Amino acid sequence: MKWYNPQTEPFLISGFPFYETDRTYRRMPLHPAHPIPEAVDGLANETAGGQIRFHGKLKTLSIQVSLASKPLHFCKIPGAHLSLTAKSAFDLYVARDGGEYIFSGLPTRFTTEDRFYEKVLIDLPEAEEFDILLNFPLYNAVDKILIGVDDEAEISESHKKFVDDKKIVIYGGSIQQGACASRPGMSDANMLSRWLNREVYNLGFNSSGKAEPEIAHVISQIENVAALIISTEGNCPDCEWLDEKLRQFLKIYREKHPETPIILMPFVVGGTDMLNPVKLKDRMARRAVQQKVVEDLRAAGDENIHLLLRDEYLEAEFDGHPILHEATVDGLHYTDLGYFWSTQVLYQFLKKLL
Repeated sequence: MKWYNPQTEPFLISGFPFYETDRTYRRMPLHPAHPIPEAVDGLANETAGGQIRFHGKLKTLSIQVSLASKPLHFCKIPGAHLSLTAKSAFDLYVARDGGEYIFSGLPTRFTTEDRFYEKVLIDLPEAEEFDILLNFPLYNAVDKILIGVDDEAEISESHKKFVDDKKIVIYGGSIQQGACASRPGMSDANMLSRWLNREVYNLGFNSSGKAEPEIAHVISQIENVAALIISTEGNCPDCEWLDEKLRQFLKIYREKHPETPIILMPFVVGGTDMLNPVKLKDRMARRAVQQKVVEDLRAAGDENIHLLLRDEYLEAEFDGHPILHEATVDGLHYTDLGYFWSTQVLYQFLKKLL
C-alpha cells in the first residue's frame, strides 16, 4: 500500500479560497485583513466545498482521515437533524474516459466521537483507470487526510480540467453550507462544481451568514469570480437588518468588483411557510427587501445584479400531487431532493449568465 498527502503533486486541492496562501483546509483566511465574527472564524474550519481531484490506474483506494477537535453547531448536536456522513465523511465520485463524475461510495460505520478513521473506498480485482473526485465533509474540520492505493497503482493529474480559472462563490447560511444533505456531494456547491465544471467556493456559515460588512471585505479579496451568489435572509434578525447589511455588503464588494455578476437568492417558500401565515408574511417581506435592493441598484446603473426566485421555476405538483413540501427536513433545510431541485434552477440560471 502506498500513501499520499494530497497537498502534494499530482493532486489538486480546490474549494478553499485562501489555500494557496495558508495551505490549510479552511474557508476563510487564517489572518484576515479585517476582523471577522468569532462564529464565522470557527465555522470557517469546517470544510464544506473542499475537493481533491486526481487520476489513477488502481485496484484499491483507501483514505485515512484525522478530524479536528473543534466541530461547531451541528456536530455538537446528537440526533438525526444532519447525517453523520454529511458531517464527517468524504464521498467519492469517479469518471471514466472523460465522462461525467458518478457517485461511487463513502465511508460508513464510524461514530460522532471518532476523530480518526481509515476506510476502503475502491477494491477491484483488476486495475482500472478513473478520474477521482473526493468531497470534503460539510460540517467538520479536517486536520489531515492521506490517500492510499495499491503498490502497483499509477497516480497522475486529473484528466478532467476546470473549464477556466473563474470561480463561483456562494455566500449564505446553513442551507448553503449543506444542511441537511445526506452526504457532501449533494450540497449545491458540489453539484454546481460537477455540472458547471468549475471551482466553487462554499461560504455558507450556518447561522452566522448575516451579510456583515466584515465578510464582504474578505470575500472581495477573492479574484477571478465568475459569479457571486448571496442567500442570507434566514440569519438576519429582521427586515431592517437585512436591508441595511445587504446594501453595505454590496457597496463594499462593488468597490473592488464593479462588473462581477451578483445573484441574490431569496428562500423558496416551504411547507412551514404555507401552514403558518405569520411565517409566510415574514418570508415575503424579506423577499420584498431583496427585490427592492436589486431594483434600486439596477436603477442606479448596475446591470450585473440579479434576483433569482426559484419558486417560479420549480414544479409545484406531480400528477396532481403537491411536492414542494417534500423538499426539506424541517420546513427549511433541504433534503437531497430539495438540493437537487433548487440547484437545477440555479445551474440553468448560471449557465445562461456565464
